[in-house]
Amino acid sequence: MAIVNGAQRQGLHLDAGWVLATSAEGPWRAASVPGNWYLDGVDGVDTVHYRCDFELPARPAGEHGWWRLHVGAADYRATVVLDGQRLGEHVGGFAPFWFDVNPGVGRHRLDLVIDCPVDEFETVWPHAKTTVRGVMGHHDARPGGWGPRGQERSTGGPWGGVWLEAHSVLAIDAVGFTSSVVGADADVSQSVVLTLAGHEPRWVTVRTELLDGSQVAHEWWTDTWLEPGRNEVHLGARLAAPRLWWPWDHGEPFRYRMHTRVETAGPGLVEVLADDERNVGVRSIEVGDDWVWRLNGRPVFVRGCNYIGEQWLSALTPQRAADDVALAVAANLNTLRVHAHVTAPGFYDACDAAGVMVWQDLPMQWGYADSAEVYVVTRRMVAEVIELHGWRPSVVYWAAHNEAPWNEPWMMDDAGSFVPDRNQRLDHELAALFRRLDPSRPVIANSGAGDGHTYPGWYHGHWTDVRELPGGAFVTEYGAQAVPCIETLRTFIGEQATIDDWSFHGFQHHEIHTKVGVNVLTHSHQEIIDRTQHYQARSLQFSTEVYRRKKRERVQGVMPFMLVDPWPCVSWSVLDHLRRPKAGYAALARAMQPVLPSIECDGDTFDRNEPPVFGVWWVNDLPRAFRGAVLSWRLVSGAGHEMASARRTVHVLPDAARRVLQAGPFVLPEGAYALETTLEHGGRVLGHNRWEFTVNGDAPEGQES
Repeated sequence: MAIVNGAQRQGLHLDAGWVLATSAEGPWRAASVPGNWYLDGVDGVDTVHYRCDFELPARPAGEHGWWRLHVGAADYRATVVLDGQRLGEHVGGFAPFWFDVNPGVGRHRLDLVIDCPVDEFETVWPHAKTTVRGVMGHHDARPGGWGPRGQERSTGGPWGGVWLEAHSVLAIDAVGFTSSVVGADADVSQSVVLTLAGHEPRWVTVRTELLDGSQVAHEWWTDTWLEPGRNEVHLGARLAAPRLWWPWDHGEPFRYRMHTRVETAGPGLVEVLADDERNVGVRSIEVGDDWVWRLNGRPVFVRGCNYIGEQWLSALTPQRAADDVALAVAANLNTLRVHAHVTAPGFYDACDAAGVMVWQDLPMQWGYADSAEVYVVTRRMVAEVIELHGWRPSVVYWAAHNEAPWNEPWMMDDAGSFVPDRNQRLDHELAALFRRLDPSRPVIANSGAGDGHTYPGWYHGHWTDVRELPGGAFVTEYGAQAVPCIETLRTFIGEQATIDDWSFHGFQHHEIHTKVGVNVLTHSHQEIIDRTQHYQARSLQFSTEVYRRKKRERVQGVMPFMLVDPWPCVSWSVLDHLRRPKAGYAALARAMQPVLPSIECDGDTFDRNEPPVFGVWWVNDLPRAFRGAVLSWRLVSGAGHEMASARRTVHVLPDAARRVLQAGPFVLPEGAYALETTLEHGGRVLGHNRWEFTVNGDAPEGQES
């Protein structure tokens, strides 16, 4: 027996003794649960059989006691069989599910048949897919690139683990919690889903306490009749002056310990029939047509990044997830977008604790078949993700679909299955369902329609074209690929690698050749690394600063693509799959400082006959002012010698941006230079920035400079 779900309950973890096979007849080999069958040496198949023999040493206590068999998550379609009896099926790759069972004391056999099909290339993939796996079936998280090999190495398997939990008379199936800040107070709403065993109704008290340390800070309860079977109880309360949850740059991400108990009602000895504990935060979120995020009534500028932590979700342990969130905070990010999938629970725990807001997508990427099954599966996914994560303070925004065909006309050039309005009705129905089931959070039907996915300097134009502010008021994707450091690259790309080898690992030849000037057949690995990392760093810093200088005037948030590599690949990430930083990580961290002395310019290369001129700004995302701050700049040579400088006392307003100084024009000889800016207040550095540039000789006569 073991402790499960954080409470002293009778239970059994089924995490040992598993075997797997590609057919029901075997042969069988050892399997890891939680796990993924590719990591256990199986690939090239859609269906895998898992088996575990276990022994129950005791039966649940109580007259009506029963066992509940939990599967934490299984990718993608799981059929569960206990002692030869089919319990049922679950479709979807992220949600936990369970079956109520009554096995007796003794030995038992549990079978899981898991099907994770690959959508056929060019006929249904990528625009009429039948499996709703989001980015887990795409090249962002899969080996092979854009081609028939783009879904190799299956993600299938019971990655969320398996366990049994005993119940005597009552089980808590789910607990929901939302809040809305009203002045100094807050309204909270709670839902508790319960299963009552037996054949008789029961009068109970549902009681909830919010604990601040060991002290009960707030309490509410209700008395209610429970009927046998499933019951849903709703509670609410007005909290006087609660402590609020804030993103880390705006305050403390305070969380209460919420203890919910179901007790016998009436006089005499009170018996706790079931209980639940979790950490919750009191906060509210509103996003209007202007795209301004208002947390607890306060405008918050979103400095975020897209996130795909792992291709094998069983490998994203709580510690690894917490480390990723810490790397995000170190890069001055206050938001992460879980891109086109639902990730491991430890990630959300880490965001709750660290004060990082989460934009959560459903696992929907590009096009899906207009079929009844897709409608059923996706609608259930809406309910599942709300039940799974809708009580969390960090989760502040829902997105039904990423880059659906109805808003992506470029897709018509890539597959014959393209239908211009495909999934439009589906997406709007899913968004409406989100609003009905969770009115406390905003939702978008399709990311890319309303928010901006724009890649100047990659898929089109030059990275300085971002000065025209493509992408609208909220930019949720931009960036450029960069090759990881040589130590990481050598783990998956050999010295004699072909173009196909590079493509298998996500390398986009056309863009890297035309934009960066790199050829994998003629440049050394180190040259490829240096050039692509430099290009990514320059474009990320430049674009991010342009967008941030237009805060509140035009732009309300930015989220480049992306933070980490989910597998050994070449992507748009600023951290490779071993979490080694590329040059873009430091550049992004500079550009995302909450208080930023921003540098406005035309690029990083100038001709002698066009002396560079720079604008120097302060950008403040914090809710407080800094009166009497000092903004300064200095021009330094490539050797580090100061060539010019200036400073000015400024009043930095909260949640605003202003152009204060001009540096230049500078008439400079050929060479490398840098402009450095600093913003100080009360002897403390609020922000420091640096922009490196070069000055070339005069352009030849008749040639455009």
